[in-house]
Amino acid sequence: MTDTQILFVGFGLVAAAIFAVVGFELAPADPATGIVLPKKRWNWAAGAAVETVVNLGALFELLDLKHGAPTGARIAGIGLGALCAVLAALVSYIVHGDEDRGPRWQKTGGSFTTAMVVLVILVKVVS
Repeated sequence: MTDTQILFVGFGLVAAAIFAVVGFELAPADPATGIVLPKKRWNWAAGAAVETVVNLGALFELLDLKHGAPTGARIAGIGLGALCAVLAALVSYIVHGDEDRGPRWQKTGGSFTTAMVVLVILVKVVS
């Protein structure tokens, strides 16, 4: 592995851990009891960590880091694609404005992940 790949994996592990904590805290309460069950907290933590790993894996693939450092043009193109994924997530956040905080952010994250996966597919088809 190159230094870039090692740094990327290290960053990915830290990011996954951070988003797992966020998912753990955003888990909604059980409607019947009003209590956030531990099982639900851990499910949300795992879901957030998995989405983070998928997004970073998509970014790794898009930047083609397995072949070394990417070119400036590739970074700029992928940056524009990632901004489109952020726009899709923002639209999702606005559309789900009437929901509680946890489910709203879960759908926003899912929209971003879906947009990143679509971006990977488009880039791989074109190149």
